[in-house]
Amino acid sequence: MRDKRLFQLTLTAVFVTIIMTMSLLPQIGFITVMPGVSVTLVHIPVIVGVFLVDRRNAIILGFFMGLGSMIASYIYGATAFDLAFQLPWISILPRMLFAWAAFEVVQVFKKIETIKMGKVILFGVVSLVTLFALFYGSKAIVTANAWSTYNGQQAEMYALRAEADQLESEDRDVEALAKRAEALVIELNLPTLADEATAKEAKIGGIVTPIVLFLTVVFLVAYYWFIEKHQGSFVFIPSSFILATVIHTVLVLSVVAIFKPAIFSMGFTDVISVIYGIAMTNGLMEALAAVLVGTPIIVGILNYTRKELI
Repeated sequence: MRDKRLFQLTLTAVFVTIIMTMSLLPQIGFITVMPGVSVTLVHIPVIVGVFLVDRRNAIILGFFMGLGSMIASYIYGATAFDLAFQLPWISILPRMLFAWAAFEVVQVFKKIETIKMGKVILFGVVSLVTLFALFYGSKAIVTANAWSTYNGQQAEMYALRAEADQLESEDRDVEALAKRAEALVIELNLPTLADEATAKEAKIGGIVTPIVLFLTVVFLVAYYWFIEKHQGSFVFIPSSFILATVIHTVLVLSVVAIFKPAIFSMGFTDVISVIYGIAMTNGLMEALAAVLVGTPIIVGILNYTRKELI
């Protein structure tokens, strides 16, 4: 038992070193595609480690991934999205939850693969989650960007009215009247802004949606090809990499949206909005990278040891 704990500790330390090195070296763990958009690769050693260590050490790996991203944001952060990761509840918390979720996914998928029709179930689950996450995720970001001006003006209108109420309570009626007049001007412009936002959303969505669907189909075909190539063996491994990566993307973006919602409504131009809509599919690229890099490692370990993973 003592030897097993020592082995776990040593293995965790090795993965922590890899994770921190990838996180802090520029363009290794987080590859910047454009300002504010990066493809994460440091999640790969985390998921690989999750296959080999226990639950507690898996969460430790997630902690150090988050810590690395927080330090990197101080060193290389250049945009509002990058700087948001200086907050530990945005950088560390979702990565710990991701590592925990990845561990549970591996355990569940291993059991599913052993039952009748297990491989079919795994393919269906991964396909469904991938389709929903990429399609609706990109749609949500496109909508947020298209309506950013409208939402900003509406928020300003409410703020002006709140200021007017405060001024009236202080018997500063003239200043309050001026604030209400500004709010009224904004309110009168809101219907026009809503029409513009609707048109903008339709225009951008018409570009982004086919691209997302095409990439999703390509991804699922590649996933099915991989399963067929390996004659259905070790299906739980690439399936775990895919679902864990999607979970990571969803968790990180959700936490940013909760604590820093303004980042998703910064008033991008049409071109940038399209790019940001497509950027949601970076989870797809990260999943592909995880499968291509991580699966051979785990399969190799299985073939070498001929033992069950934890």
